[in-house]
Amino acid sequence: MAKPDKPLLSLGARGTIADTLTFQKRGREHFVRQKPIPKDPKSPTQLAQRQIYRDAVDAWHALTAAQKEAWRGVCPGLTAYQCFMRSELKYVPPPPPIPIDIGSPAIDRATWTVAGYTFIDKNNPADGTGIIKTIEVWPQIELTGCIIATFYIINANTLKTRDSEAIPGTIPAGSKQTYPVAIAVQEGDYIGCFSPSGRIERDTEGFAGIWGASGDKTPPETEVAYSFYNGDAISLYGKGEAE
Repeated sequence: MAKPDKPLLSLGARGTIADTLTFQKRGREHFVRQKPIPKDPKSPTQLAQRQIYRDAVDAWHALTAAQKEAWRGVCPGLTAYQCFMRSELKYVPPPPPIPIDIGSPAIDRATWTVAGYTFIDKNNPADGTGIIKTIEVWPQIELTGCIIATFYIINANTLKTRDSEAIPGTIPAGSKQTYPVAIAVQEGDYIGCFSPSGRIERDTEGFAGIWGASGDKTPPETEVAYSFYNGDAISLYGKGEAE
């Protein structure tokens, strides 16, 4: 509530009216401005920190009187409550990881790719920057020498490889197969693969499309002008965490 120094609208006032206008004095000057409203973006990190603080307060209230009293004098200069809270909040765990996904679900589809090509799925570009930690693929014929990679657009249908990792051994056909990887990805990237033998499940209509080029284009920094197949999707999907 504003407290007039003199009759209002005469010489000055201090405080806030209706949570809208704030009267202040600096030196001999009086002025009025709109009351500032602090921003509260409620980011995942902020929400996690607030929950940690609430949990610590709840833990204090759950103590018996004797347990609370046991904290008295443990921290010189602090009350029992302050000492307990400092101990509870000393280690703040990191916020939960933010998931990333990229590509199309690894499912049985109407047709398949051909061997010896690098294919890149335009569907579902990466929704974050971090590391792809798991890939899922559904081969129509078992894959050998398969390399998974992330790509980004340079210009139209020209893409460059960001990072890649080979899947050891043979990937069995006929069902979804899952493998651990560690492939760098940035928001907006696409996932693709190369295999000298075998085929991956593919659709040819109803999707955003795929890019394709003959040969292995997965080494990082490889820049290629690809052919584009509108409406296609391949059964290649990645999951990871933002960093």
